[in-house]
Amino acid sequence: MKRTLAILLSLVMVFALFTVSASADYDVNNVESLYIIMTCNGQSDAANDCIGANLFAQYIQEASGGKITVQLFNNDQLAGGDMTKGLELVVNGDVQIDIHSTSIISRLDNRLMVSCLPWTFSSYEDCENAFLGGKGGEFVASVLADHGLTYLGALHNGFKAMTSSKRLITQPSDLAGQKIRTPGGDLWNGFWSALGASPQAMSWAEVYTAMQQGTIDGHDNSLSTINSANVQEVQHYITISNHTYEAFTWTANTAWFEGLNADTQACIRECAEKACRDANAQIVASMDVIKESFINDYGCEVYELSPEEVEVFKEAVASVTAEYAKQYGEDACAAFGIPFPEA
Repeated sequence: MKRTLAILLSLVMVFALFTVSASADYDVNNVESLYIIMTCNGQSDAANDCIGANLFAQYIQEASGGKITVQLFNNDQLAGGDMTKGLELVVNGDVQIDIHSTSIISRLDNRLMVSCLPWTFSSYEDCENAFLGGKGGEFVASVLADHGLTYLGALHNGFKAMTSSKRLITQPSDLAGQKIRTPGGDLWNGFWSALGASPQAMSWAEVYTAMQQGTIDGHDNSLSTINSANVQEVQHYITISNHTYEAFTWTANTAWFEGLNADTQACIRECAEKACRDANAQIVASMDVIKESFINDYGCEVYELSPEEVEVFKEAVASVTAEYAKQYGEDACAAFGIPFPEA
């Protein structure tokens, strides 16, 4: 309870700073009346994607003068908890707006994984600038357009930490033989294998139980997701490695979106971007509170890799990073400022 109240208080204090302001980019009188079905994977309102989605629902109702209502279905309820099927819902037009992580949307086009290459970003500010108004966002939008999706923005899933039930991870050898859950994908198979671990592809809905039962020894995720999914209850070793960053990507079904008038489209875009930026501010502000909670409320051992220790991990996965950078292509790498490996 103490942990929950502390985190909620910090988020409420940040949230109170933000209000919806009138925009000159659209005429509210011309905004259409809509009922929007929105989906995401977060298991609770504390999950990053749910934070953003709930802000969007509030902002667009206010900005549209009550004409637009959003109903959120989290935890991929409409897809039986299956993230890939959840993405298919927006592609097929069964829902209007969707939020899923990079690892999931990349199943449409593997080049989208480029932003997840190890240690691409150095700060949350760099991440936001890349995805909102930057070349990275432009690249994502162009790729998604080929799959019938309109890019509305992205918010922090976050920099990932490594968790384990076995031991604290401070060097690659600590991962030897550990069964590490991945969301699937060749990049993560290569990454964890290079570090000596045994990657195990698994749906997110199965992870907590698998941890309880010892089917897997560890996983990686943002501190926010670890917290919202209560992973710290069953994984007491947490290493802040920041080895990869994932975004939660917002998409709309293009056929539906382009059927709306220009003012309605502008209203949706503006509220989505504002929700992403405001959610990002909340997420970053909560990091220290979450870390303290892991230590004080759950007895977790939390360790942050030093720059020198990071270099050891980087060297261990360097060939994997280069292999997949080449696979994703020079244009994809350039969009996120990633040096393209020499032939």
